[in-house]
Order: sequence, then structure tokens, then C-alpha cells
Amino acid sequence: MIYGALILVVAGVLFWRAYRHPRPRRWLLPSRALPRAIAAVDRQHRHLQAGGLLGESACEKTKTHFRELLEAGRADLVERELHAGLDFAVRVRALTDLGTPAAARLLERQLTRELTPDPVERAWYWVDVASALRRLNYAEALPTVLHCAETASNSPQGAVLASEAVCFTNFPAVLRHPNRTLSRRALQALTTAARATRTGAVETPALIQAGLGDTLADLTSRADLCADPWLTSALIEAERYFRRLGHWARFVPPDVRALAARQEVRLGGTSEHRLNWLGGASPRLLARFASADTDEQGVALRCLFELRADVTKLFPHLPDRRAPWWTDAIRALQWSHSSVVGPVLAGQAAHYSRKARHHGRAAVVLTALRGHACYEAERVLLRTATATNPALRNAAIGSLGWWAPFDPNNVVGALRAARADSDTETRRAAVSALARLGERSALAEITTGLDSEEPAIRQDAAARIAAEELSWAWPDLETAAESSDPDTALAAAEALESLRERLFGFAR
Repeated sequence: MIYGALILVVAGVLFWRAYRHPRPRRWLLPSRALPRAIAAVDRQHRHLQAGGLLGESACEKTKTHFRELLEAGRADLVERELHAGLDFAVRVRALTDLGTPAAARLLERQLTRELTPDPVERAWYWVDVASALRRLNYAEALPTVLHCAETASNSPQGAVLASEAVCFTNFPAVLRHPNRTLSRRALQALTTAARATRTGAVETPALIQAGLGDTLADLTSRADLCADPWLTSALIEAERYFRRLGHWARFVPPDVRALAARQEVRLGGTSEHRLNWLGGASPRLLARFASADTDEQGVALRCLFELRADVTKLFPHLPDRRAPWWTDAIRALQWSHSSVVGPVLAGQAAHYSRKARHHGRAAVVLTALRGHACYEAERVLLRTATATNPALRNAAIGSLGWWAPFDPNNVVGALRAARADSDTETRRAAVSALARLGERSALAEITTGLDSEEPAIRQDAAARIAAEELSWAWPDLETAAESSDPDTALAAAEALESLRERLFGFAR
């Protein structure tokens, strides 16, 4: 009897400990690796996006075969051959070259077929089909393409899909469509495509030729005062596109340069209206937030973060961590003007750092502390700078140096110790933090990358200067922006515009 009671007590204690401190699952069987076929399709399409070509003989042979089947009325056999694999791109190209209405309808149906369960491979097939339908000027397919672009929005292929959608001739009309869902998807695609021109995910000259600047100018001119976060995102990207168009015009082909100049003039003519609109966007989004649905709230918080708005009044208490937009809310609180938010976030960071299962949330809160110059935040950052989890160390070190330290000796000592950290990203964060504080050796280590013989290192150095807000290196960026190497000059120009926006916002 005593042994039975003892066993029950021990079992209860073990159950309670397991509930309070769960361990990560360790399966006996290893997780399945990425199948070779999927990896091969991904490599094939990256090669094609970089300017690679398909085999002409294979395309011609497939085109002849498909023509015979379609003329015989056997479209079902053609569709049966459109299956997942490396040959899918060849078969889509063959149907594109045929260019018949039947071929276009076949291609459109592939956007709704479940060709593969893998999201990466499926997105690449959507890119193939969307590009083909755009070349065929099959305007009826645009709503389906926009739906696919929304589904793939969190992947690199989503930017390519959005760019294909924007290049459809009827895209401006869809932006004005009375169907709210369709017009919202069009706004999302427009925002993604404009952002992709800055990140290099797509070819900027192709979008200039498609009239992206004209579309953004038209959107600005008819924008009414409303609390629409998707429209706000699009107008933010419109202003960014306008500020960079002059830099891009130096390196686009001569036949595109005139289009870029004309679009720059049009965007310049709507700049005052756009800046006034964005100036009042934050109060409108804040007033709308409580009545918005979950998706709209997430987009609104991302806009408010971009606009560096004070969102304190949205959260009388800390954001509910069960909300899908919790991360966006914490990021937005980085710009809070309240003297209470910093100590409260510091307490949350300390709480989350104690348990391994909350380390992901702890890193988010630690990153948000860079906007709060208070002793409590600095103390938590210094304590977490020596954590065993490299993600926590990186977040803590990366949030130091954004204000004059309360304890300079401890802060500088922690940063210098982190320069020898075993984690590469933590070492980079430490050097950047020391550079923000004005340490010459750290600043020289970063700016030296602008003079490297490797283009990739020069581009990384420019992006790092902007991301870390190293205004000390502004003259070095201006020099790099005059480089004869297009990639270096464009990376430096992007860094200059990004740094200008981070320091001054959307002011003139």
C-alpha cells in the first residue's frame, strides 16, 4: 500500500515537471532530408532566373508533339504530361511557343493543380506558368496568379511571382477592382515587386519596362485618406522606389534609361501628396487597429514599425503572446516614447531568457530593447550577452551601442569580449556595436570591406553599414556609390538611401 502511494506521488511529480519544463522531442528515426528531385528543380530554376537557357532541341521536339495532340483534340493527354519534374519547364515553354488559346487554358489550369506537395517546388512551377501566361497576354489568368503569389509570399519565389503579376497588362485595372480581396492581393503583389527591386530578387530593368513607376504614381494620385495597411505598405515602397530610381538609371540599358527618367518625373510630381499621406497614416492605422481583423492587424503593425510610430496606447498591457502578430507588436514597441515600456520589456526579456523553450521570444524582446535607453535594459542586455544560447548572445550584443552607455566600462568590456565569441554572427554584432560607439578599429574593420577586391564583400559591407546605422561611414558610402562597378555602386546607393530613411524617416 505504501509502495503504491509512493509510486503515485513520484509519477505525479514527474508529470508535473514534464508539464512545466518540457523537453524537445527526440525521435528515434531521423527527419527526412530534402528529396533530390526537389533540390534539382530548385537548382534548375535558380539557373534559369540567373539567365540560363533551356535546351532548344528538347523544346522544339516537345512543341511539335503537343501541336499534334492539340490538333487531334487530345488536350487531356497534353495535361497528363505536365507533371512535376525537371521537364516541366520545357513543356511549359513548348506550350508558350504554340501560343494558342487551348495552350493558354491548359497552362492556366496548372495554377490550380496539386502538382507536388513541396511548397518550394510548387512555387517554381507557378513561376513557370505565370511567366508563360504573361507572355501570352492571357489577362484572364491574373486573379489566379495573384492568389498563387499570396500563397508563396513568404518564400523567395513569391517575389518573382509578384513581379510576374505586376507585368500583366491588366494589372492596373485589377488594382481598381471593386472586389476587395482581389484588389488587396494586387496591392500585396505591387508592394512585394517594388521591394524586390531593392533587394535584388528580380531584374529591375524588366519592371521599369513594365511601367512599375507609372503604376505607383497612379496609385499615389488616387489614394484617398483611409486606414488601409496594404495601401500604406504600397505607398511606402513607392517613395522608396522613387528615391532610388535615379541611382538605378545610371546602370540600366540605354533603351530603359528614358523610361526610368520619365517614371522618376511622374513619381516626383506625386511626391508631396505621397509624403503628406504617409505623414497622417500612423494615426489612421492606430485608430483602426481595434476593429481590424487579425491579418489586417499584423500588416498594420508592420507598417507602424516602418513608420516608427508610437504604438504604446494599443497595448495598455504587454501584447498577448498567443496572438499571431505578437512578434510584430514587440518590434513596433521598439519605437515607443513611454519611459515605462523599456523597463517592462527588460523584465520580459529576463523572464523569457530563463527557459529554453522561450528563447525565441526572448531574442525578439532583446532586439526591441535597442530602442529604449534605460538602465534596466542595459543591465539585462549585459547579463544575456554571456548566455549559452548563441541566438540570445547575438540579440543582446546587437542591441548594445544604440545609446550612450550608463556603464561604459562594462558595456565596452562585454563587446570586446564578444569579438572573440565562437558564434560568427555574435562577433559581427559586437564589432558593429563598437563601431556605433565610435571605436575606430571596429569602424575601420567594417569600412575596409568597401575597398575589398571581392564584389560580394563590398556589397555586404554597404548593407551592414545601413543595417547597423553606422552614420560615421556616410562619406565612405558616398565614395563607393561613385564606383564604376555597377554592383558596388548600387549596393552603396541602396545603403545610403536606407541609412537616410533610418535616420530621418520620410522627411524631405
